[in-house]
Amino acid sequence: MNILVVGYTYISDSGRATFNFYPQPENVFFLLPDIWKARFGKVIYHGPKADNIFLTKTYFTHSLYPIIGGLLKGWMPNFPFVLWRLKRRHNIKLVYSCSEPNLLTTLYNGFWSKVFGIKYVPYAWENLPYEKKYAAGFKKLILRLTLFFSDGLICGTRKAKKIYEPYVGRKPIAVFPMNGLDPNFFKRQSGPKVFGDMNFDGKVIFSFVGAIDKRKGVHLIIEAFPEVLKKVPSAHLIIVGSGNNDAIIDEQIKKFNISGQVTRVPWIDHNEVIKLLSISDVFLYPSIPYEGWEEQFGYAMAEASLMGLPVISTQSGSIEDVIQDEKTGILVPPNNAEALGEAMISLGKNKELRVRLGDAGREYTDTNLSREVIAKKFYDFFKSLI
Repeated sequence: MNILVVGYTYISDSGRATFNFYPQPENVFFLLPDIWKARFGKVIYHGPKADNIFLTKTYFTHSLYPIIGGLLKGWMPNFPFVLWRLKRRHNIKLVYSCSEPNLLTTLYNGFWSKVFGIKYVPYAWENLPYEKKYAAGFKKLILRLTLFFSDGLICGTRKAKKIYEPYVGRKPIAVFPMNGLDPNFFKRQSGPKVFGDMNFDGKVIFSFVGAIDKRKGVHLIIEAFPEVLKKVPSAHLIIVGSGNNDAIIDEQIKKFNISGQVTRVPWIDHNEVIKLLSISDVFLYPSIPYEGWEEQFGYAMAEASLMGLPVISTQSGSIEDVIQDEKTGILVPPNNAEALGEAMISLGKNKELRVRLGDAGREYTDTNLSREVIAKKFYDFFKSLI
């Protein structure tokens, strides 16, 4: 049962790592960009070389183009020619396209898959009803055509499934994330509370890792933190990341006169993230709805859970697919700094509660979101279609 995985999402080694646990990895082939420019060219990926990886020119690398927006993001014009060759040489039975079904790119891949008589499965992350996001019906038309050519659909979250069910009809829908996590990599390291050249022994560390954009709610952490310090004097906040809200966060820190209790780091690699989470006591991720967007999954929260950290996040988007309220973390209303602060105080003052939620978080994430588990779900769903 040979399958072809198509899309820029899997150009990184970590992106493809889940398929290393696929029950029959020799049956998985990838069609990837030869070059992919992420974050408007700030990060450049070069297509990897391997016997099961095929590279091609890929156009439109973001979603902010005039008129077309992101409709053609990740478009591979040579897709039909490559697919024709791969079908002959490797007997490809199914194409899995990891781009949203309301894009022309996904429709293009679905049309040509059907022309060659190959099963087709797109992937969907959307967690807000289309009626709330698009006034025109053009994207709905693309969506309906794409799903007409598809043989099933994989949704990243339960909310996505509810949104797409009316469009899919009787075709099968599976629900699981695009990538699993590595429980062996995300393991807490023992030792003193040292991060870089800073020693945080005796501190209760609250940490955030992610983009410093308004939608991530970092400004709410800063707003809540002065009250937290009154109840938890040993609290210290470490914020890792950068974004278009950097200046606002810096100004907030000065306004509340808490610069001595807040450490900011622009960027760290994954190994450094492990070190940070190892010295942390609570992970914060107060994501908020913003301009027609809500959190679709939040891998940073899942990684923190695997590290045995309780997570404080919000009741928005699909966060409940990652964090179980009062079981693996605490979910508060979005845009509510007071409720966020109360949750921080509750965990900051109660080590036993932190440990209980953190242990439950690692068990839940390992059981449901590991690479081995997600790879098996891919395999079972594809097998059911062929």
